[in-house]
Amino acid sequence: MMKKWINKVLIFVLALSLIPFSAQALENPFPSLGERDGGIGDGTNFLDDAPVISLDTKVNQIIYPLFSTPAIKKSGETLTLKIDTQGKKAGEWSVKLKQTNHSSITKDYTLPVQSVKEGASHWKDSSSIQDVTVQIPEGTPEKLYDLEVTYTGNGRRITDKQPHSVKVIDEYKKDFDFLHVTDTHIGSPRNLGDPEDPSSLSLALARETGMWNPNPEKRWLYLQKAIKEVNLKNPDFVVITGDLMFGQLNPQEYIYEYEETYKMLQKLNVPVYIVPGNHDYYAQDFTLADGAKYWEKYFGPQYFSFDYGPYAHFIGYNSFDWHKIDRSGNGTVSVPTWGGQIREEQLNWIKQDLQKNAETAQSGQVRGLFSHHNPLWRDRDIWPQDDPDVQKFWKQYDEQHNPQSLGTLLLGEKLGIKYDQQWHGENAQALVDVMKNYDVTVSLHGHTHIDDVTTQDGILYTTTTAIELTGKPWVGFRDFKVKDGQIASYQYDESGHSIPVYQNGDTIGGVMSLEADYSQPNDGSAQSQEVTVTNRLNKPQKVTIPLYMKEGTYKTTKGTITQNVQSDGKQDLQVVITVPANSEETFNVIQ
Repeated sequence: MMKKWINKVLIFVLALSLIPFSAQALENPFPSLGERDGGIGDGTNFLDDAPVISLDTKVNQIIYPLFSTPAIKKSGETLTLKIDTQGKKAGEWSVKLKQTNHSSITKDYTLPVQSVKEGASHWKDSSSIQDVTVQIPEGTPEKLYDLEVTYTGNGRRITDKQPHSVKVIDEYKKDFDFLHVTDTHIGSPRNLGDPEDPSSLSLALARETGMWNPNPEKRWLYLQKAIKEVNLKNPDFVVITGDLMFGQLNPQEYIYEYEETYKMLQKLNVPVYIVPGNHDYYAQDFTLADGAKYWEKYFGPQYFSFDYGPYAHFIGYNSFDWHKIDRSGNGTVSVPTWGGQIREEQLNWIKQDLQKNAETAQSGQVRGLFSHHNPLWRDRDIWPQDDPDVQKFWKQYDEQHNPQSLGTLLLGEKLGIKYDQQWHGENAQALVDVMKNYDVTVSLHGHTHIDDVTTQDGILYTTTTAIELTGKPWVGFRDFKVKDGQIASYQYDESGHSIPVYQNGDTIGGVMSLEADYSQPNDGSAQSQEVTVTNRLNKPQKVTIPLYMKEGTYKTTKGTITQNVQSDGKQDLQVVITVPANSEETFNVIQ
């Protein structure tokens, strides 16, 4: 979403004092320039060894599964990991599941190695990828785990970890739930006041924003509240469709925004699949800060697919698939292109993936695609045809089918500010045709910060409002329920809206729609616990409450205990309870 140039300048001035500039980032802000290229950060203009590229690379030897592309597997099944040994001869493998940062216990689970063979990756260009197949032991408790891989490479032990990258389950459910979250925009100053009036400042919204608040419990409070509600709903998985951060205030902000975003999203205690949006992928030529390069280092692939057992196959793709020059800013806040596009390489991969899935898919499988931009909403259709500038733009665009001349880029930005940019480039109809040909069920998108539901040719296209406080009609996320191979529910009300994060959509009030309060610290030190769950929504809500108690035998006064594991002198419990609309339920867990 873009605003007039003066608004962007005012936003920049307002937020500049709030941004924690990195000394490392400012050390060499204008290194020597090389020639521009059309890739995603491999040209001389974005050097791998430039000190401003990344503070802490997250994707190293493990390239699958990742935090952003986790594996969901039943206990007793095998799982094939992809490990890039980075040119080293590897052996003596050790693979473990470890507890996540959410857990108060420390028990590990060793995954026996079944085989090791040469492998390959569609997104990682390396000749030293190993496919390491392991088995998940029967009886491994059902929960989300970190993955740890250790091996000997050229005579020394090497260890790599990926947080929240393996979800072990007892069974794949034919009837399952998933959530769609989008446009979290960490670092966005638009949260601080009326987005149509950047000079405004609301103290209540500033509190909810928590913009770079030194207290971690209050930083990005709006996002923390949304994450708490997602965790309570405990879906089988979550998809996030980009614009994780703001990325448009200054050339260096990706250095700290990517790091902050990565840490914040780990507050989610469910498997999460993540694709980029335009705000995550801008390129600032004069400072080597290419968002696409950061994405690869923090989240890995820009497109991928995953299965939920035999019941679902999903593809996450990058709808901001532009040449670097098209998504390059002018050193500060101005960017010429923020609309959608995919190029031939990615489109062909999607076709091949759907074809491969079709060869084994069972009847009733849900097939979904998710990306930031909706391919139904095309600038060529939306922009008024009687505007001479619009006519001029498409004439120039059609001469090259990538607006890489400066004049075309600037005209596209001018029209984008006037009319906005939705799907701005290539292959929208081609992608829609591919989805029709392979009987895709659902297509999930963000970008516009509004809720919208459209059905076309049997495909459900849903756009979901933002988690950023600019979301309309409210801040929210979308809840999908699948029954008997069909999407049975996907809207909070008859208007097609998402679930509001705040009571009645009131961000100023700051009251959560769904929350749980514990009477005692939930850290394994208590022998009894009282929990009050408050549901301020107009529909009943089934929630999952995690509890860590002293080791013992426990029962609950309401709800059902669905997990009960002893470890480290503690009891790891989960209680599932349904709370009626606009009410609260209190239950006690006692010995």
